[in-house]
Amino acid sequence: MRTLFIGQNSTHLKSVESTNSYATDFLRQNKILEGSIFYTFNQLNGRGQRGNQWESEPNKNATLSIVLHPTFLSLEKQFLLNKITSLAVADLMSAMLKGYVDSDGIKIKWPNDIYVSSKKIAGILIENSLRENHFQNSVVGVGINVNQINFSDKTPNAISLSLIANKEFELFACIELLCEFMEARYLQLKSNMLKSIDSEYLQRLYLFDQWHKYHFNEESFDGKIIGVSVYGKLQVQLKSDEVREFDLKEIVF
Repeated sequence: MRTLFIGQNSTHLKSVESTNSYATDFLRQNKILEGSIFYTFNQLNGRGQRGNQWESEPNKNATLSIVLHPTFLSLEKQFLLNKITSLAVADLMSAMLKGYVDSDGIKIKWPNDIYVSSKKIAGILIENSLRENHFQNSVVGVGINVNQINFSDKTPNAISLSLIANKEFELFACIELLCEFMEARYLQLKSNMLKSIDSEYLQRLYLFDQWHKYHFNEESFDGKIIGVSVYGKLQVQLKSDEVREFDLKEIVF
């Protein structure tokens, strides 16, 4: 592992319901060095945002959870963890798929998915634990579709590295490389390079600055994504020039 701390302490789980749940439970009873990872190639009941499930065929995909201690980060800026993780996974896709897809086709779909050619290839779930209004720990979970070829009807928009490149990839190599990119992005955050992070995030943001149809409750409207607020809300400009902000699960693409 060519990193300073992320991935230097690793726990391989032969099978587990959820790496995030395992890491969170482990943290309740143990002190863990920052950058420790828990990974598996057989996640039985992966979790996404707001109770969604993450489909993963055994021994075909890579799932890991990274333990961070972002005590330097104020609570109102916690969405920055989502930004750097999304950028790290996008960095991974650019590296793994070099020569197979144009890097411009690798996008971050707000708030927690990575798309390649408008199809979902990876998902992110970040769970924070707080103490007296300060960060204690963050468990950063990432699921990557690596060698899975067939997906259920529940995930019709899924794609994998193997489907794109028409070859199989070594699973642990994906985890090693992601740890490298995640460490680089985390150090970028610790160095307070926020303008660079925000700029790169918007460049990667799916449907950014494009008119598209959205749904909110029973309302359908045309809108253009113009940014993401400090608190992680999606900012959408309407045809009337009004700008509205939407939280998780409030807006449907």
